Amino acid sequence: MLYEKLLEDYKIAMKEKQEVKKTALNFVLAQIKNKKIELQRDPNDDEIIAILKKEVKALNEAIWFLEKANKPEELSEEQEKKSIIEWYLPQMLDREHTKTLIDEIIQKQWITDLKTWRGILMKELMWAHRSELDWALVNEIINSML
Repeated sequence: MLYEKLLEDYKIAMKEKQEVKKTALNFVLAQIKNKKIELQRDPNDDEIIAILKKEVKALNEAIWFLEKANKPEELSEEQEKKSIIEWYLPQMLDREHTKTLIDEIIQKQWITDLKTWRGILMKELMWAHRSELDWALVNEIINSML
């Protein structure tokens, strides 16, 4: 399970005094604990991946602001945190594979009108491929098909 891997790597980072990694993983583990309290159960890997993606998005915003503020020390630390967290994310499908997947579901579900049946297409994609798809890319591809 992903949680155990994160926890084990956090312990190693503490022992080896890897401060940036320890800080990044500590924050993620705290978010997972909050999710556990919210759900009243252990979060599954998909829910943990969603937490990791949310943190990467927040770090991207922080990186953008630090670039504008011209703060190189803080910028490099945030970029390092981002790369540490991204390492735990599953590999995202590229444009070609995402388009192929969309086409397969359209054929399988007999979708003829994307405007009307877009919700069914998205539901199928989420159900089977939630953690491996870049949803901005999915929307871009679907919009180009309309």
